Amino acid sequence: MRKAHDRATPLETIRQGLVELRRLFQRRELVEQWSAAFGARARLDYGELRLLDAIRVAEARAPATGATVGDAARLLGIDPSRASRQVAAAVARGLVTRAAAPGDGRRVVLVVTPRGSRLQAQGGELTRARIALALATWPPAEQARFAALFERFVAGMLPPPPRAARAGRRRAAAQNSRPTRRPLV
Repeated sequence: MRKAHDRATPLETIRQGLVELRRLFQRRELVEQWSAAFGARARLDYGELRLLDAIRVAEARAPATGATVGDAARLLGIDPSRASRQVAAAVARGLVTRAAAPGDGRRVVLVVTPRGSRLQAQGGELTRARIALALATWPPAEQARFAALFERFVAGMLPPPPRAARAGRRRAAAQNSRPTRRPLV
């Protein structure tokens, strides 16, 4: 007989799925599969793809200022010193360059090289192929519905943009500072 705690709630099912996805992306077999797809000499490192993606996201969020090591660290959820070491390795492999920021020569921005762009494109193609394989038996309508729901889920998991976060904190502070009415009894 199943106990109440054996039945997973939707939230627990999602949490378990996310744990499995995280484990999937850390598995040696996946890295080996990706390396084989890129060729024996590729020395593919999933961390490099994550770094390249973080740089692209940071560039997209602030195209006028570019991506910095600090931006990459925040997006990857790692400390700046670790991000700096990853950037140094990517620079050594010719995937990223460091450049002076436009308008502020003291600031250093990261730029994905053509080689890094090719690696990122190959990683994207391989990921899309793996997703297509996982969804191959799903009807197109279900694939579209899943894509829309997944996009909405991811947006909900992300922190709010800085402006919205500040406005939310101001509202919360204002609500907390208002005197509460208490009964006169």
